[in-house]
Amino acid sequence: MLIVAENSELRMTTLDRAGKAQKNETLYGAEVSAKSQGSPVPPSFEIVEVVAATQGARLAVGWVEQEGSSIRARGLSASLSNASKGLRVSIGEVQPPIATPRGNLSLGSADGQFVAFTRATQAPCADQAQRDCVGYSFYRFDSGEHRAGLPLAVPAPCAQSGLVFALSGTRWYYGACSASSGSPLTTLFTIQNDPFYYARADRVLPGCLPMGAVAVADELIVAGDCAGTRRAVRLRGGDRAPEEVRMERLEAVCQAGKPLLVQNGVAGLKLALNDRQDRLEAFLPAAFSLPLARAAWTGQTLLVAGLVDTRVTLKGYRCDSTLLREVALE
Repeated sequence: MLIVAENSELRMTTLDRAGKAQKNETLYGAEVSAKSQGSPVPPSFEIVEVVAATQGARLAVGWVEQEGSSIRARGLSASLSNASKGLRVSIGEVQPPIATPRGNLSLGSADGQFVAFTRATQAPCADQAQRDCVGYSFYRFDSGEHRAGLPLAVPAPCAQSGLVFALSGTRWYYGACSASSGSPLTTLFTIQNDPFYYARADRVLPGCLPMGAVAVADELIVAGDCAGTRRAVRLRGGDRAPEEVRMERLEAVCQAGKPLLVQNGVAGLKLALNDRQDRLEAFLPAAFSLPLARAAWTGQTLLVAGLVDTRVTLKGYRCDSTLLREVALE
């Protein structure tokens, strides 16, 4: 699926595995909001960030909307077959100034429920020496509640790409970037409840802005922009320390008919795309990326969406022998 925000409207195009458009729907808009609130005049808000997640035949969408100095995170959960009729929820107020161009809201699914991790409002700092702390919290779509016990207070959040969030089985990864020391640093928390409980915190990618994270099997890989050079770390859980992953010279090749994002050499990234996988934009070689990209592997096609001359552009790539080649999308 491809979800596009234009001013105060969200539109969704459902795609098949080949990237062919199947259905177009308007999920949310100023006029819809005005009717639901009994207002004769559509509100003048702008949607500034959108995230989405699926689980089976279900969909969740979260977005951040701004109206003047007022900023709020909202969401929608629905059946993929009738997404425009889904349940709309208010996630909460967001403290300005927000991270740009993204980094205020993320979505995942765990235990059959959709969970949002979002920038919230001003919060007390955990350390008296810290200043300007902003809260980050979890929101469960199905219960309509903020999960207790896991809020986070971040001193001087980074102005760009502020958070990391991924769910993998019973393991939760979440964290945020802080610039309180004068240089960006991401503190990443790992929580596991089964088969045994453990929790840990790691400070990763000093001097780097987090670009994205992908959960594969029982590990997490987090990528960062380090003054124009990409670096990454791999977390495997337990008491194993984070491992540096090199990805400044990535290539996309094909292996057994499936893409492999790889950097040859010691500690180089090797990310094999076998099953369907989203949130790949931070791990693409430059030749396959677009400005403000979102990328996903459907199991057949690597789809990359981004902005070209202010218009949303969708490109597709498939394996041809050992090469990943661009294909025409209908």
